[in-house]
Amino acid sequence: MASSVPEPAKDHRLIAGVVVVAVLLTGGRWISHMRVGPLYIGDLLLGAAFLHAVLLRALPGKRSDRVYGPGILVGLLLAVAALRLLGTEDDVRTAARDAAPFAYAAIAYLSAGAYQRVGEGGRRRTVRMIHGGLLLHLAWMIVATLAPRFVATLPEVGNTRVFEIRTDFDVAVLGVLAGLSILRIRRGRVWLHGSVAIAALVTGFAQVNRAGLLSCAACVLVAVVLRAGGNGRLTARAVLLGATAVLAVAVVLPMSPAGQRLLALNAPSASSSQIVENAQGTKRARLIAWQQVVTYTLDDPERTTIGVGFGPDFLQLSNGDLPIGRGIGVRSPHNYLVTCFARLGLVGLAVVLALLVRLLTVSLRIVRRGPPDALTSLCVLLVVSLLIAALLGVILESPFGATPFFWAAGILLGGDRSRRARTRREPEPQTHVSSPQEVLV
Repeated sequence: MASSVPEPAKDHRLIAGVVVVAVLLTGGRWISHMRVGPLYIGDLLLGAAFLHAVLLRALPGKRSDRVYGPGILVGLLLAVAALRLLGTEDDVRTAARDAAPFAYAAIAYLSAGAYQRVGEGGRRRTVRMIHGGLLLHLAWMIVATLAPRFVATLPEVGNTRVFEIRTDFDVAVLGVLAGLSILRIRRGRVWLHGSVAIAALVTGFAQVNRAGLLSCAACVLVAVVLRAGGNGRLTARAVLLGATAVLAVAVVLPMSPAGQRLLALNAPSASSSQIVENAQGTKRARLIAWQQVVTYTLDDPERTTIGVGFGPDFLQLSNGDLPIGRGIGVRSPHNYLVTCFARLGLVGLAVVLALLVRLLTVSLRIVRRGPPDALTSLCVLLVVSLLIAALLGVILESPFGATPFFWAAGILLGGDRSRRARTRREPEPQTHVSSPQEVLV
């Protein structure tokens, strides 16, 4: 009997969009500022990915198998953002820049469809490409950590510099590599992948950033549970290894600068006075900024409902930039949900919250089901790590954070919808019933 499973690997060698994701994960903020002519490298690669996908589907003789998109919530987010952009009355260029991070959600449609069309070989090649980018990211992070004076001599790119560390994002990416390395540990390669995981965590812990540290801890926990779980439930082994991972991180925390800053929030005696003062000062500044932005948005019924839109600098209008630092170019309060509320109001915030809840629900279902394929595991790590960092930093408001996040989200959401559709189509096992009495029994 001929197999009913298509061979999409003949049509697609890699999942669409993986090149731009791998590039942005490799360099983060500094590589996203590189230009190719008038375009940033990320926008150029993203446009090429969409164009390639469109041309590929338009070729004659291509299969028209049913594929499932990431769902209505991504479409609603794009629609709300587009409507607010069309209604802008400010500088179009500034408005487009503010709207771009929301527009990057469109990559979810690209990755969701490609994930279902591509074969196992293409998925493995996709993971290898991203894993290579993560290793290159670790390499330059080690150089930047050990030789900051050398980095200071490197060329400038926009308002940043080659190999310049953006701690919240870069440490979160190190957490993804650590989690992926834990998942890749196999007999005979324990030292290889174990050493990479340790190097990533040590480099991350050397940075002074609490959001990145939390992302690292979450990635380690997710990876341990993914390795140990199975059969649709969390086994005792998974719980034990997860608890061990948490305890290990708790032991390492006080030894790292980022850990001391995290502990300094509620336990001043655990850290030096300077670290305590800096950590608590940053915490107070951000809480004040969030409160100012929320109060400003709630002061006007129209802003409360649909937000200020794109273009206006709501952080400055609300004086929320004063505690963070006025005049340094910051346009976000370091919290993705607060940004969504200010830009898109309750309407947009409701869509974003529903989307994030859906994503986390799918991720939890994947974790509970047991070890998935390598690409799905990688996407879970990306979503968890970048989301945690986004709640305490400017991550999803930036192309280098939004693009990998929504690319991974598309794979998780599209894959989940496809799996549930296959489950509904599968015929239920039939049992022979000889009489009505047997039915009652």
